[in-house]
Amino acid sequence: MMTVVADDFTGAAEIAGLGLRYGLGVEIEPHVHSRSESDLLIIATDTRSMKPEDAYDEVYSITKQLLKFGRGITFKKADSVFRGNIYQELWAIVKADVYDKVLLVPANPSRGRVLKDGIYYLNNRYLHETSFADDPDYPITTSNVLDLLNGNDRNNVQVLAPGQKITRQGILIGEALYEQDLKDWAFKVDNTILPAGGAEFFKALLEIKGYENVIAKTEKTIKFGKNILIICGSAHSKGKAGFKGIRNSALKAIPMPDSVFYHDSDTEQSLKKWEEKAVQAFREHRVVIIEIDQQVVRDKNYPVRLRKEMARLVHAVLQRVEVNELLIDGGATVYAITEKVGFEKLFPVQELSPGVIRMRVQSREHFFVTIKPGSYSWPTLLLHYLGAR
Repeated sequence: MMTVVADDFTGAAEIAGLGLRYGLGVEIEPHVHSRSESDLLIIATDTRSMKPEDAYDEVYSITKQLLKFGRGITFKKADSVFRGNIYQELWAIVKADVYDKVLLVPANPSRGRVLKDGIYYLNNRYLHETSFADDPDYPITTSNVLDLLNGNDRNNVQVLAPGQKITRQGILIGEALYEQDLKDWAFKVDNTILPAGGAEFFKALLEIKGYENVIAKTEKTIKFGKNILIICGSAHSKGKAGFKGIRNSALKAIPMPDSVFYHDSDTEQSLKKWEEKAVQAFREHRVVIIEIDQQVVRDKNYPVRLRKEMARLVHAVLQRVEVNELLIDGGATVYAITEKVGFEKLFPVQELSPGVIRMRVQSREHFFVTIKPGSYSWPTLLLHYLGAR
């Protein structure tokens, strides 16, 4: 049995997709609820959005709870471009568990994300010169991996070149340019080392353990339920663009009102009107999109509040409309909705594309949740399906 802790829901979904591909029984939980017998248990936290000290406390507590139920953490999923509180979360596991070394390999070579000579590159460009510099929540301002890690004590951190021996304790960042580099690092993992990093490193670990890909390609067909609610929770997300070209008689977009976005004096009244528009849209359409059309605001308080407003709306609509499919764009938005609606256990059933996962929700018949990272596009397979409805 394997246990993974992810710092957001979409990172958890990426790992879940690999689990499905390699024939594992997968379960995702936002909290540690009870003993689990699944092949792959993934705890999907929201620690990326927390303050560093709160993220440390949350991961420390989760680690202790998992140990209580007989499941130690076997992999820590971290954001591949170092967003969030990676240093604090890794140390929380070290302090709570039995590891004295962490091998962090964040590179995803197949997506052009590589580390060389202590510098992070994306498609042969410095990371801080890519679109990640414009991330509204976590703008990237450097490509130096030690600065990206944002650790409190660099004496505990070392960058290792491919093939370099692991000779010390602490957080060890493994550089990688190619898929073979990931496998070479995976071979070095023993019971004293906590492996951490991106999805492709987890894939290498599965293959080193002898797991084989039982689903060589993602599904070529989609058959969703009748009513589909799509949540585009960020104006910065790549998800919105795909829907612009397929809006037809079966699809209706309901933007967030300005008064809700800017939190005006009549926010509560506007929320009610927004809810009514969404409910009414389902009387005439099969697919309803809730989206944010306003320009990105460079204020960390905005994303947190907007996710809560989105979650309130989704909860209200689900109480009034029989929705069969809920599609959500962005990990923090997924977590806010999960908390508000009360999804305790999710069971991945289909990988629509890498990182885009459809899941069955415990205790809800004929209801599925599909999620994707905000930096990914919705798969063409899905867009074609919606456009043909």
